[in-house]
Amino acid sequence: MSVIDPQNLARALGGEASGNNVRAPGPRHSARDRSLSITVDPGAPDGFVVHSFADDDLACKDYVREKAGLGPFKPNGRGRKHSVPSSGPQGRLDTAYDYRDESGALLYQVIRLKPKDFRQRRPDGRGGWLHKLGDVRRVIYRLPEILQYPDATVFVCEGEKDADRVASLRHCATTVASGKWTDDCVKALAGRDIIILQDNDDAGAKNALDAAQALHGVAKTIRIVPLPDLKLRGDVSDWLDADPQREGEMLARICMDEPEWTPSTEASNGTATRSPS
Repeated sequence: MSVIDPQNLARALGGEASGNNVRAPGPRHSARDRSLSITVDPGAPDGFVVHSFADDDLACKDYVREKAGLGPFKPNGRGRKHSVPSSGPQGRLDTAYDYRDESGALLYQVIRLKPKDFRQRRPDGRGGWLHKLGDVRRVIYRLPEILQYPDATVFVCEGEKDADRVASLRHCATTVASGKWTDDCVKALAGRDIIILQDNDDAGAKNALDAAQALHGVAKTIRIVPLPDLKLRGDVSDWLDADPQREGEMLARICMDEPEWTPSTEASNGTATRSPS
């Protein structure tokens, strides 16, 4: 099977490529939509892994195959599940999230498996993977994209899926793997206006506070935002999915209405779980 070129695939889908990741409109979506994410992975059965924020992964997979010139999927009885090799964590690879340096070089990935599990891996330099990051440099997610907009406000999300979703609304968005704010991660957001989108549970409140404390004194401003009417244990993707009227402009407006966070406001600003209305 020939290796898919991300740039060619992006052109065929009417989207954009960044490294081996392509963001594009899903089938029957508007040209401005970016709900379809494709990670080009030569180790995957079709040479790519699809994730749709519209929850139609199967339809999108055939759509991408068609645009890539592969034709629709036809079961052949040999099994097409993509499993992580036995030397690493077990399970089907659902989505791979790339962490890249300033030049776009891949440093490591956070991978989501089925059944639901998250692991990390880095290239071994021989076309395979090492399932321990070791001393590899840690960076913020979507670093090359964020560097393209040095004056933009940055939304900090709890996970890569949410960061991609917010980025699809034309905002700068990021996260850090496993919630670990290293010096390099903090410095990447120096002088920025930061909006931390808090998941609606105790872990979300703690993670939001940890991020705010790590960025305090380095970021220009910080806001911790518990989104209104967010279901219990929900995240920003759940909030957006709950109402089709919720989009990028509304999200930004709600977030900017939240007061700036300082250490003295920890007890009252953005640190408590909000029950669903």
